[in-house]
Amino acid sequence: MPKSKDELKWQAESDASTMAQYQEILGDKARMNRAIKVAEQRARDLNKRAAAMQSVAKFRPGTKKK
Repeated sequence: MPKSKDELKWQAESDASTMAQYQEILGDKARMNRAIKVAEQRARDLNKRAAAMQSVAKFRPGTKKK
């Protein structure tokens, strides 16, 4: 379903704000490094969660675990 004119305007405004914020972060080395550390931790947490989900996805009741 195509987006309405209002939705496209809102999206463009939001994207412009996001891009401006990105530029501010790039210009502040300490802020960028803090954001990178948080991103790394979130990635580790998501990988742990994904591994747990993989384990569940492979689970078959009544079978022996190898």
